[in-house]
Amino acid sequence: MAAPLMLGGITVPPHAGTPDVSYAEAGGATDVTLAGGATVRMRHWRKELITISGTGWMSTGLDALDWDAQHTLRCPKPKRMATTGTSVTLTSDPRPDVPVGAHALVGKNWVPTPVTRSGRAVTITPVPGASQYSVYWYPQFTVLVTPPTEENAGDVSWQLICREV
Repeated sequence: MAAPLMLGGITVPPHAGTPDVSYAEAGGATDVTLAGGATVRMRHWRKELITISGTGWMSTGLDALDWDAQHTLRCPKPKRMATTGTSVTLTSDPRPDVPVGAHALVGKNWVPTPVTRSGRAVTITPVPGASQYSVYWYPQFTVLVTPPTEENAGDVSWQLICREV
């Protein structure tokens, strides 16, 4: 199932191009060396940095958004989490318009299996003979967005940089 890119309630049209999405950690951690020489990671917070770009014959249509306000970003690229158990906690909120799903690895084949969800907690329906499970979801974030850069050289190329708040 392909989910459209939505920002601030506005759906970016398919003619703006297929969105290329990357997820990265926005910081919040520092590696420090202790007196005995061991290195440890100190985490203060965890947020995502989402970069989305595309090229099409139409712009994104997002010019009416207030770029100083927070917006809801519904991502068009799923995240995935592997587990050997049947319970996981998602690392971000799933989009309300796209169901969370899962696959079970049975032998060399991935087979779909149902899930139930409450908030970020997901329970996978066990599959006999499964050695591993993979849960996928399309995330939704509250973000601050750098206004899109657009280049027009025949096609319109654009990029959004979104920082989770």
